[in-house]
Amino acid sequence: MDKSYYIQTLGCQMNYSDSERVDSVLLEMGMKKIEDMNKADLILFNTCSVRQKAEDRVLGHMREIKKMRKLKPNLLVGITGCMVRKTSTKKEKEPDKLVKRVTQLDFVFRIEDLNKLPSIINKLWKRPKASKSEEANLKNYFEINPKYSNKFQAFVPIGQGCDNFCTYCIVPYSRLREQSRPIEDIYKECEKLVKNGCIEITLLGQNVNSYGISNYDKKTELFKDIKNPFVALLEKIDSLKKYGLKRLRFTSNHPKDLSDELIDAMARLETLMPYLHLPVQSGNNEILKRMNRHYTRQWYKDLIDKLRTKIPGISISTDIIVGFCGETEEQFMDTYNLFKEIKWDMAFLAQYSVRKGTFASKNLKDDVSSEDKKDRWTRLNKLLKEMAFKKHKVFEGKIVEALVEKCKNGICEGRSEHFKTVTFKSDKDLTGQCVKVKVIKAREWLLEGEEI
Repeated sequence: MDKSYYIQTLGCQMNYSDSERVDSVLLEMGMKKIEDMNKADLILFNTCSVRQKAEDRVLGHMREIKKMRKLKPNLLVGITGCMVRKTSTKKEKEPDKLVKRVTQLDFVFRIEDLNKLPSIINKLWKRPKASKSEEANLKNYFEINPKYSNKFQAFVPIGQGCDNFCTYCIVPYSRLREQSRPIEDIYKECEKLVKNGCIEITLLGQNVNSYGISNYDKKTELFKDIKNPFVALLEKIDSLKKYGLKRLRFTSNHPKDLSDELIDAMARLETLMPYLHLPVQSGNNEILKRMNRHYTRQWYKDLIDKLRTKIPGISISTDIIVGFCGETEEQFMDTYNLFKEIKWDMAFLAQYSVRKGTFASKNLKDDVSSEDKKDRWTRLNKLLKEMAFKKHKVFEGKIVEALVEKCKNGICEGRSEHFKTVTFKSDKDLTGQCVKVKVIKAREWLLEGEEI
């Protein structure tokens, strides 16, 4: 097919992983990927609806697309990701509400329906039939081989969906209930990657550490005789070090599913990096209960203590929402003070915004003013800068190993074992290599060093 496509990905790393599978399907159709939306025949948005900004950004493009259609009457525009509830086109009698609402949209599809994408495109472009190679690709989402963005680093989804139903979150409705991939399928994908030169793998899931224990998983025979499926998976992938795997990471986690066995595995498995992202969301028990988070402030603190005892020097990051429904100044200060006590290495801060379709949108009042949300975010962000700088200062004078992700104008940039951004000068392009770097100077968001 002599057509080009452009894809814009927003949101979490899971979405970026999904886009790699979308790339694979479209390239198999004979399409060419381009980086200029204005020149594309097909425009796709892989969306995030966790925050309003990401959704607004996608919808903001529709004005541009309306102008583009005048020059390209056969232009196709589609959306996938968390904004979509029902795979459909504008020609159907009962399409997704998004198709009804956004006039410039031609189709939307749920990512688990990726195997239907070629037939949707062929139908809208009135192509007579899918080619044999295209037909061969029409299979289960997880069986579609992604077009990885590079050879040395890969993000591998180990499941889809979520069973937690945090009251502010749309994921259980957009990604549906949690379902895990078989261990052997994940291992084979990782083995192939490592044998092709991949040295860092990140396992992905909406709630990655509940792998194999969801309600759906328990009804299958896949994990019947496995005591801790996620630990078993990590142990199996760790064995790929014999083929050259150097680093293994996983995200995103829920505190309630961080078992003692998993912490022990993190301490002993050679390829697992000393870094963990563990969202807390709030430091106040009443707000945590309102969020349906299933733990208390003290329980989370005890968990952090356990991690730091078992894995000395571990780097821990978190997510925090300020201004959630009914949050008082006193309740916010519980979060602020928890930050001072725990001293996370990094935090991703968000001002609460209502997401249609969530429990909170239907049952809780968004009664914290935008001014208070902004003020609380600003105060917490100032504290974050102070803490992040102090955490980085610890590395001054020490040697870290950076997996270089890019080099430009004589500056290489990568991530250390503790997931710290590291920059250093080099007259070589060291992209894809692990390089020993002595840290010379700590900054708020990165470490500056020199190659050894």
